[in-house]
Amino acid sequence: MKTELITITEYCNSCAIDPSFIGRLEESGLIALTVIGNDKFIHEEQLMEMERYIHFHYDMDINVEGIDAIMHLLQKVRSMQQEILELRNQVHLHKPPHD
Repeated sequence: MKTELITITEYCNSCAIDPSFIGRLEESGLIALTVIGNDKFIHEEQLMEMERYIHFHYDMDINVEGIDAIMHLLQKVRSMQQEILELRNQVHLHKPPHD
């Protein structure tokens, strides 16, 4: 499976965003960029995440630190939801059958 790479310049132009925003996302560890020569590229599979980050930043005026905190909390929620599901399944397995 081949991964598509999109230049940051091309992506920023098509989305009308500031390239420094993507740089700050990379510095914070929210996205990973690939460097080839003098150009930086974003992986196609990160585009959905990027749309979310752009929405947070440009539509909701949330800075990169806030986006990082939101993503951390969302990951915690997903983890807790998974744990609850596993616990429910365990309880269900140990429940005596109804008459």
